Amino acid sequence: MIHHRLPGVVMSGLLLVASVTGCRGPAKLTELQRVRSGTMDVVVLSPRDTLRHGKDDFVIEFKSADGSLVDVGDVRASANMSMSGTPMLGSINVERTDVPGRYRAEGDLSMAGTWRLNIQWDGPQGKGSVGFSGSVQ
Repeated sequence: MIHHRLPGVVMSGLLLVASVTGCRGPAKLTELQRVRSGTMDVVVLSPRDTLRHGKDDFVIEFKSADGSLVDVGDVRASANMSMSGTPMLGSINVERTDVPGRYRAEGDLSMAGTWRLNIQWDGPQGKGSVGFSGSVQ
């Protein structure tokens, strides 16, 4: 009798895990920053109204003048905060998603305040970079 119920229990567990991990679809994202580089916009989005200090996930999108996503190839990002003496460095790991032009970023910014973010890319659209300051809470 247990063997007959096992597939249903496993399937229920998988559905629960999928709903908790966000497989239901993309979360609503808030645009935090938009910076122009030539004819392309670099857009930072978050499921919250701000980036948060400590570990935080966010999205970086590259958009053409008409608003469509653009695959820019490999993307790297860095972050630093001006401090008296030595600047504080944060880390940002950027990965491609299944959607060309949309990248998942995982940041580790150790404290709240104004951080300088730098984003660089190298791919089919050529090389480029942008830098901007943003508030982290």
